[in-house]
Amino acid sequence: MAAALFSYHDLVATARRRFLFMLAWALIVLLAFMAFEARRRAGDGLEATARQFLSDLTGLAGLPLPVIAILGLAYCWLQPALARRRLRRWYRDEKLAQPFALRCRFEPGGLVSAVAGQSSAIACRRIAGIAETATHTFVRLKDIEDVIALPRQSLSGEQSDRLRSWSSSCHAGAAALPAEPELAPSAEPIITVRFALTEADRTAAVAWQQERPAMRRRRRRALAIALAGAAAAVPLALALWWLVDPDRVPLRFAGPLLAEMIVTDLWKPVLGLWAVVGLVAALHPWMRRLHARQLGRQLHKRIQNYENEVRLSADRIDTLQDGLHNRYDWAVIDGIERCGDHVFLRLRQGEPLLLPMRVFDAAGFARLEEVVKAHGAAAGQARERPA
Repeated sequence: MAAALFSYHDLVATARRRFLFMLAWALIVLLAFMAFEARRRAGDGLEATARQFLSDLTGLAGLPLPVIAILGLAYCWLQPALARRRLRRWYRDEKLAQPFALRCRFEPGGLVSAVAGQSSAIACRRIAGIAETATHTFVRLKDIEDVIALPRQSLSGEQSDRLRSWSSSCHAGAAALPAEPELAPSAEPIITVRFALTEADRTAAVAWQQERPAMRRRRRRALAIALAGAAAAVPLALALWWLVDPDRVPLRFAGPLLAEMIVTDLWKPVLGLWAVVGLVAALHPWMRRLHARQLGRQLHKRIQNYENEVRLSADRIDTLQDGLHNRYDWAVIDGIERCGDHVFLRLRQGEPLLLPMRVFDAAGFARLEEVVKAHGAAAGQARERPA
């Protein structure tokens, strides 16, 4: 969670600024509407309009203004906590909440990390240095949407000093660069493909995450809660209005009247609210696609694009970039899934490996499925998801 929040803090800050901008415009529009209503009711004359506007602003008609402002500012203030909560829930849904053993070997030419059937060799030129917070030391990586998070409590003072020294020496710019870290060679590859990720590829990766089973369950749950909330909103609003009304009738008269209105009159605005909820639900797929394109564009612009080489061999899968080598044992591959113009090799832990269909012909893709199915029943569970 700390690594994800550190990596995407700029996106979270951008989302907060965008929400504040929208909140400010909503308040401006509401104030303009109240000024227009004050002028209409007061007639001609600036002084009369100003008195009516101030009366509306300090009365019940102006109550939505501070309510919207307070709720909006409270959301912005709570956004970091909400982001952590969403991350924690996502890790639980993806079964990534369990501790795991991470091993890092810091070498003169870079570092090698290994965890549960996955290994990475990262050259110094792909390392952007270290950053320290009160709880973690982060090894920042260049043009990679991830960092290596090391808990400060697991590092001794000497280890922290040596880590800083390693980071400085890794970027010393010496004439004779040290040898880059390497992983053990694999067997002769069965399939080798090369490609560079495009903005459409990154958009597809975001869209794939949006359609995970846990995300779909959460959307169904949110729809049920929205329908129930809409049904309760109208009678609760009337009850609140009765509470703040200085001339309210006693509860013994208002209670039976409210109960009668629920059956005779209030179902009409409830149906209207349900229609709004249904419209939002109908538009939600389009909104998700729009969000995926926007986030894919942001992710594509923030990092340099490298050519990727993917090798599938009998013992593992290797992905190579300039200064970056990842190795995945077949035991960590959970299956293959095609979604439109992209293929995803699902991992038991972590983000899937994305392969664009443009690098395969019909025979090549069939060969890919054969290779995946040949390496265990779990890895052979292929399925296709609509684009």
